[in-house]
Amino acid sequence: MPGRNKSSKGFVGILTAELYFPENGSLKGKRMYLRRIRDQVTRQFGASFAEVGHQDLWQRSRIIVAVAASDPRMLEEAFDRLRTYLDSQEWMLTSCVTEVVEEYA
Repeated sequence: MPGRNKSSKGFVGILTAELYFPENGSLKGKRMYLRRIRDQVTRQFGASFAEVGHQDLWQRSRIIVAVAASDPRMLEEAFDRLRTYLDSQEWMLTSCVTEVVEEYA
């Protein structure tokens, strides 16, 4: 395409977190927590959200949150805010790993 910058980059940040819900007693209760997390991360961070592990356990969950940006610093800032949010609620954040994937357009 004319005028298109061939060296433009895009970045996708992937945050994988393990959550523990010590006060929860049912899968229905866990779904309420996950719905709240999904609503918060999609609204506040413009991120995609999915539960990817421990779907059959009512006190544990593995989630993935994906964020796209044109600058890796923006992703790091988003990761910091996401970690702060996930670690400041009534559940426990037991692990959190991040990864950045770089794409060239």
